Amino acid sequence: MAMDQAEMRFNVLLNDISQNLSKENLESLKFLCKPSIGKKKLESITSGNQLFQVLEELDQLSSKYPDELFVLLGNIKRPDLQNKLSAFQQGNGHLQHPVCEVGGITERLNVAFNVICDGVGKDWRMVARTLGHKEALLQQIEYKYPFNMREQIRQALIEWQKTKGKEATEDNLVKVLRRCNLNLVADTVEEAVSKID
Repeated sequence: MAMDQAEMRFNVLLNDISQNLSKENLESLKFLCKPSIGKKKLESITSGNQLFQVLEELDQLSSKYPDELFVLLGNIKRPDLQNKLSAFQQGNGHLQHPVCEVGGITERLNVAFNVICDGVGKDWRMVARTLGHKEALLQQIEYKYPFNMREQIRQALIEWQKTKGKEATEDNLVKVLRRCNLNLVADTVEEAVSKID
């Protein structure tokens, strides 16, 4: 039932965004969506709502995964509409859970997160991609925390933990770090975690 309410709120949001799009905005969005939707289908689209509906049918937009829309709105220079989307996501808890509230997180994983946040630095995007995150999510994290690289890293790790569930272990994080040639950080994670036992 909660999911239905979330979907309803998301549809209200999409309708609001649609009503705030100028003709130029809509044409820009259609142009950006041409690779995934196709020219012929785009010609029949005359509103933002129609465009969003097609994106939903293509599994490129949903209340759970609004990241593509966030990036599209950024590309047409509508930060005001991005803010509406961010407010919706914060209301759903997306990208907003403190680590202690994320289901399934352990003390060992929390220690690993802290070490990675301290040690990864500017390589965080490479690590996030290796964790399986899409570029859209990384852009969204950067937008929300523009001057806080440590928080950018932490949010990427939290999103990974929420996605992977029980598979989100410090051992898997170490493997990812080694794939990124961040062996010193990986060693530090193993050392820090071993002290908990």
